[in-house]
Amino acid sequence: MLNRNSHGAKRWEREMCDKVAMRLLFVVLASVASCSVPACYSGLIIIPTADVTGSYNWALDLQWQGYSRALRTDQLVVNTEIGIGDRFEMGIDVDATDGEVDHRVLFNAKYVFFKSERYGLATAAGIQNVNAKFTSTPYVAATEEFGATRIHAGVQHEDSSRNNWFVGLDHWINEQWQVMADYTRGKENYLSAGAAWTGKKLQVVAGAQWPNGGGQPVAVLHVVLIGAVRAR
Repeated sequence: MLNRNSHGAKRWEREMCDKVAMRLLFVVLASVASCSVPACYSGLIIIPTADVTGSYNWALDLQWQGYSRALRTDQLVVNTEIGIGDRFEMGIDVDATDGEVDHRVLFNAKYVFFKSERYGLATAAGIQNVNAKFTSTPYVAATEEFGATRIHAGVQHEDSSRNNWFVGLDHWINEQWQVMADYTRGKENYLSAGAAWTGKKLQVVAGAQWPNGGGQPVAVLHVVLIGAVRAR
């Protein structure tokens, strides 16, 4: 057993908490474009997962997407997210695309209603695209962990009558690199895949989305600043 003094133990605990928070904060950057202006929740490239941002952690995500023709950008979205407690997150996102007259603001929220560390399983319920001009999309998502690999699945209610299921997978290669892929049923939805690098206060993710209904794939890039709101 390691012998630590009180100060050293507290420092070690803070470092461990920061490492866990950094891993959880990565997933906040990914809900990238299942619709034209998505609300950003914790998830993979497109689908939501049972992850949340973390207690009083925040993320500011600059999201570019387009058809990767000389880095041509069709859309720029500023995503924000904050964790309140260890089971709830919410965020506000703004479409900052150049020339977009209606800079739409969207709200999202998620609550983890079941979590078992013993079985590595968590389930959450959330809502995205909350705006008077959009049809909000409620969903339920589950995440199960198998070491460095995690599997995700769930269902989301789209428009007034459609329920589409989704599945996903992510794997940590090491403490900095992660790969992921996900799929959502429906011709209007996407198959996606990507990779990410995580630093101390910065994260970068690059990926692509392939429309289920056919068409040109869309490239996506995220640059994310992350941090913690310290309670006083």
